Amino acid sequence: MKAGTQNAWLVFHRWTGIIAGLVTVIVGITGSLLVFEDELDVTLNDKLFTISSASHPLPLDQLVAAAEEANPAWKASIVSRVDDATERAFVVTLRDANGEEKQIFINPYTASVNGTRSSLSSMALIRRLHGDLTLGSIGENALGILALLLMAMFVAGLVVWWPRKGTLKSALSVKWDGSSRRVLKDLHNTSGVYLFVFLFLSALTVPPIVWKMTTPAGGPPPAAAQSPNSGLVAGNAPPAATLRAGLAPTIPWQQAANSALSAVPGTWLGFILRPLGPQPFYLIRVFPPGENAVDKQTTVFVNRFNGSIIRISVPAAPTWTSLLSADFAASLHSGAIAGLPGRLIMFVAGLFFPALFVTGFVLWWRR
Repeated sequence: MKAGTQNAWLVFHRWTGIIAGLVTVIVGITGSLLVFEDELDVTLNDKLFTISSASHPLPLDQLVAAAEEANPAWKASIVSRVDDATERAFVVTLRDANGEEKQIFINPYTASVNGTRSSLSSMALIRRLHGDLTLGSIGENALGILALLLMAMFVAGLVVWWPRKGTLKSALSVKWDGSSRRVLKDLHNTSGVYLFVFLFLSALTVPPIVWKMTTPAGGPPPAAAQSPNSGLVAGNAPPAATLRAGLAPTIPWQQAANSALSAVPGTWLGFILRPLGPQPFYLIRVFPPGENAVDKQTTVFVNRFNGSIIRISVPAAPTWTSLLSADFAASLHSGAIAGLPGRLIMFVAGLFFPALFVTGFVLWWRR
């Protein structure tokens, strides 16, 4: 490669890293923490999540009622739990008229409130920092653009590092008896090369997540996909405004959950969303026993007026178009698709974002 071309790659790699450095440090560290989010959350907040188990849990509607009665002017939008352990509290997410949220931890056997957590909790802050830098849609768009720049930066770094013929072995090792600058440079280069695939993958999966991309068969059904009293499919249904004009009452939470669990036997309920807006469905996620990874979930859309099944999205063999699915991208992003080994690798990769920034910055500072 000509010296001028290589220098251009180096300049791009260097200044992209420096300019985006602080943000990559934040998303790298928070991302590593979120790889084990549920385990960390339960460990740090054991009193909120853990209750005494009993034989028969109460209907979801009683849990929701208990949460709403303790918090007037707040409405439930989500009921969830982190795993299928019998001693685990259910979490009812409430929202007020201003869109603020808080979580109520409910004992599923007694409907008693086990604790309350605001949207300003430490775990919520970590999620916000990683997901949108606490800037909402502006932050999401910024992270999407940053991810594209990082992919280009990683490629530029690989081009700059690419060894000449006969020097591959030394290029893949650290010269520990060299100068401090040489050791630092070798650490920066080898870390980036050995983790290149995982660093690149972590950036590649960001746009589908933050921009809510989906494959043609995925995503929520159109607002007019189902009427309250019929099995109309998308394309044949009347306009959404027509449906909303005479809506039937929304079915109970438990009825919707039962519809999903009956449609996907042998699973447990991990998440149920009832939109506070006009959307005519419950969004429900169920998992096989002992599993709670994104790539193991089955998503069921249930008609909120009659309990019929609108759509079932099951885990499928990955394809290239799967990368456009936010859920599939999330399972790659966290490493969950490869189980514990994959999560451990992405945990380490996340920590190397700040490590690569620090070593790169020091090399630039000492140039």
